[in-house]
Amino acid sequence: MALALVLPSLLALRPCVPLDVRAPTHYAARSDDIMLAKFSPAYETTVRYKAADWAQNVRTLPRSMVLRRIASPLLFNFGLTLLTCIVHTALGPTLPSLLPLPHTLLGSALGLLLVFRTNAAYDRFWEARKQWDRVTSECRGLASLSCTFMTPRQAVPLLTLTAAFPVVLKNYLRGGGAKEQERDARRLRALLAPAEVNALTAVVNQPQYVLARMRMLAQASRTAGVSEKEREMLLKSCATLGECVSTCERIYNTPIPLAYSRHTSRFLVLYVSTLPLALVRSLGFGTLPAMLTVCWALFGILEIGNLVEEPFTAGIGGPTAKDGRPLQQPLLPLTEVCRTIRRDVRAIAQYSQLAVEYGVPTISRSPKTIVLPESFRELREFVKVGNGTLNAQNATARANASRPAGSV
Repeated sequence: MALALVLPSLLALRPCVPLDVRAPTHYAARSDDIMLAKFSPAYETTVRYKAADWAQNVRTLPRSMVLRRIASPLLFNFGLTLLTCIVHTALGPTLPSLLPLPHTLLGSALGLLLVFRTNAAYDRFWEARKQWDRVTSECRGLASLSCTFMTPRQAVPLLTLTAAFPVVLKNYLRGGGAKEQERDARRLRALLAPAEVNALTAVVNQPQYVLARMRMLAQASRTAGVSEKEREMLLKSCATLGECVSTCERIYNTPIPLAYSRHTSRFLVLYVSTLPLALVRSLGFGTLPAMLTVCWALFGILEIGNLVEEPFTAGIGGPTAKDGRPLQQPLLPLTEVCRTIRRDVRAIAQYSQLAVEYGVPTISRSPKTIVLPESFRELREFVKVGNGTLNAQNATARANASRPAGSV
């Protein structure tokens, strides 16, 4: 039985400039900002694996986090297999043994259980990642609509809540250690007004509070001249973010049925515990490495399913530190996603000022013209000179050329 499980790459990002959209100012381009402006701006580096990494993967096997998590069943089955080999050597043919046929038949059923268990866990992981993709898209869209319907300074309260929403949602779903919580708390205090932070800490379901505040601000945007249709678009984005929160809550609060997981675990333990009796007569002490390999493969697949089942809280082993110890990294890079959203909201708030300072072309009300230029060079001059007016001679000549023969 061959089982392929591809875990998503962990994404890393260098720290970017802190978000401050309360006072949008001119954005001075730097060399590192130009580098971030290339394709795939969300993450600077991505950890990808290829066939050439097989030597590195084998060399780092003793530091594998999955190996450490399945150390208990490995040690138990190693001791049980060693005892079976010793008793077989001492008693010889008098030791009862099992035929390999039952394990051969049950191996297919065990493989199906492990495959279905892992696929169900991976579906939960992928659904969680898609929901955070929707969060990223809607936060960008909401910030863009806010700056389109209002000036950036008018949209500051809504922009700050948009940038803070992913951080609040991440803390609600994952929490994290004390150090990470303190860092996120500092980030929220830097983004939001003190009164907003105090109100946020007074509620239990913080994402819903942030969404309620965003809806209130969207409705209150009428004072800035936002029309009813435009307010409806803002409220629609808030509703989509609310659906993402509900879906993430469903994933978090509804694990894979316990009976399914327990039956798979019990079946696997009985299978590998009796397997030495079927192998010792033909392999002798060679049963020890065979059982270690079988237990590592089967229990490893089961443990990977347990890890992927909890996409918000589980962590996987990442690159090793300088001292050789494996680093624990979250399964979903929510911190990097939140940093990306903050950076994009800040940039969207600065686009209008950036366009003004660079003098980019814009659309304006122009006098009616009969004929437009044919080349882009003339079209640029057409827009530049007199808000779309050509010199009188060109305009007259083109008008005469377009007139039907014999017309007055």
